[in-house]
Amino acid sequence: MYTIDIDVGGTLTDGLFGNAEQLASVKVDTTPHDLTACFLDCLQAGADQLGFDDLGALLAETQLIRWSTTITTNVLAERSGPRLGLFVSEGNEHSLYGQDSSPALGLLGQDSVIGLKQPVDQQAVLTLVKSLLERGVRRVCISLAGAFSDASDEQGMKAVIEQQYPDHFLGAVPALAGSDICKHPDDMTRTHYALINAYVHGPLADTLFKAEDRLRDEYGWKRQLLIGHQNGGVARVAKTRAVDTIESGPTMGLYASAEFARRYGLQHVVALDIGGTTAKVSLISDGTPSLNRAPVVFDIPLKMPAPDVFSIALGGGSVASVDSNSQVQLGPKSMGAYPGPACYDLGGTEATLTDAALLLGYLNPDNFLGGARVLSAEAAREAIQAHVAAPLGASVEAAATQIVNRAADMLAESIKSRLAQAGLAASDCALFAFGGNGGMFATSVAACAGLASAYVFDLGAVFSVLGSSLADIMHVYEHALMVKADKSGTARLNEALIAMRAEAMRDMEGEGLDTAQVQLTLELDTCKPDGAVATKPVALNGALDAKSLKASGVDGQIEMARLRAVYAIGERVATRPAAGGGRTATPTSRSTIWDGSSAEASVCPWDSLAAGDTVAGAAVIEGDNTTYLVAPGWQLQKDEFANGHLTKKGG
Repeated sequence: MYTIDIDVGGTLTDGLFGNAEQLASVKVDTTPHDLTACFLDCLQAGADQLGFDDLGALLAETQLIRWSTTITTNVLAERSGPRLGLFVSEGNEHSLYGQDSSPALGLLGQDSVIGLKQPVDQQAVLTLVKSLLERGVRRVCISLAGAFSDASDEQGMKAVIEQQYPDHFLGAVPALAGSDICKHPDDMTRTHYALINAYVHGPLADTLFKAEDRLRDEYGWKRQLLIGHQNGGVARVAKTRAVDTIESGPTMGLYASAEFARRYGLQHVVALDIGGTTAKVSLISDGTPSLNRAPVVFDIPLKMPAPDVFSIALGGGSVASVDSNSQVQLGPKSMGAYPGPACYDLGGTEATLTDAALLLGYLNPDNFLGGARVLSAEAAREAIQAHVAAPLGASVEAAATQIVNRAADMLAESIKSRLAQAGLAASDCALFAFGGNGGMFATSVAACAGLASAYVFDLGAVFSVLGSSLADIMHVYEHALMVKADKSGTARLNEALIAMRAEAMRDMEGEGLDTAQVQLTLELDTCKPDGAVATKPVALNGALDAKSLKASGVDGQIEMARLRAVYAIGERVATRPAAGGGRTATPTSRSTIWDGSSAEASVCPWDSLAAGDTVAGAAVIEGDNTTYLVAPGWQLQKDEFANGHLTKKGG
């Protein structure tokens, strides 16, 4: 049976199709107007590549589909969600429990926030709800001060609203309580979580259920459609919250990076994902992705840990321009999939990073995306001449070099900034470069950032779906505690653990799974006197006490308990094996330009290399869906996982 993994990116949608004998990857254009269209396009492309007569035949032999989407990100970025209303405790209508005016007000508008005195007059709430409806509000959030400890007012308001506007009437008013969505004592975090979830819930549910319905109605699909979560797991549509899916695609690439960091035995890794629209920088230490304990989502601050993924508005479609100081700038504007870079010849006239790479000889115009698209060097030349070379008074080739160098500098500066924040030396870290454009920039970014070596990947162009293919069904439950590891604190911890365990079993039953096969693991975030936060795994062997916590290394205040419920899906095919090895590749060549100097670069197909093969720079290695560059002074050796290890010659 096949498993299928799909990741919708800003420019391209990636798919990975595999069983015990076969592994195939595809890329199709993302369709921003309707993400179910590119989802189905990707499925069809996979069926075609695997030789099936139609999509229905492939689905008949498919066990499950895992889908990571950008819907939550898109809705928040575009501010395209429904009109929300919010009830908070009186006096917090502007701050939403933060220090200053809350950036989350952009999701609802100041006139849709109502402050309430506590205890709340439940019947007066209905008059206030009516006033919100008259302003166009379609969903209501309730987030009152102190509801983490006592949620009775919130739950009472929710019950009154649902009784007056039940969901079987067309005028139903969905009401969400902050205490239901987030178990955290910080009033701001609970409020922001509730608002994000309510804002994205409708558009996300519409798209996901539409895709599920089309699979069932048009192709008879009756198995599982699983949605990627930012925690590295997946769950059914009905058991997915909007906040779970924030940046789920990029974080799947982060979990794939962590898997390979463990395989290679690397202590510190910089993960760099370069796509068509954005680039992402993350850190991995001891095989575990770094966490951001106070993430900011589209300027909205939260205090719940999340994978630390830093985004840069830089990708293959980023527009190049010249500023008033005659300096080349890249982004934030991107040409996306439509009309795309000028070289796509689909009507785009702006100069982009992809256009520059084409003119420098890095891309094969006849083999872009495996030959699915032919690139126009003439269109790229015209765009760079008009928008960059002419303003600079430089040649087109010199302008293209400045564009590519600017991209490498931007990426390197972001990496150096992240390493400085983490207190890590660049010389102690390896670079993992992936995404559709990762292989092109591995050596240049590693050199600029001071990293000694870099890795590029056989499935690097679809690395996020590779990470998805490793994902099990997972639910994560977090409960803030802020207690000491003493008798009173452990009693609170055990109480929270009982509630989280019961919720986990309910959710897994709702997934239609055998709860006897569910594995539970517990982590505790502890804060030491110096403010450092550490995460400790704790064995679940009955009730916990101070002695067992001390044996697990729990020291200091217990800030957060995190219970993971995992149902293993089964074996996944992680990589294609690299057979043979030890021979020297015999490539062809073509003219290229590296940092302003011309060089005749070796050119060979990625699949012609076996384990142990070495290619010295300058070289261009062409894969079906990406290009790997080996700069002068560097060399690439293919390893036993079919990946490439880049090192400086003589290093």
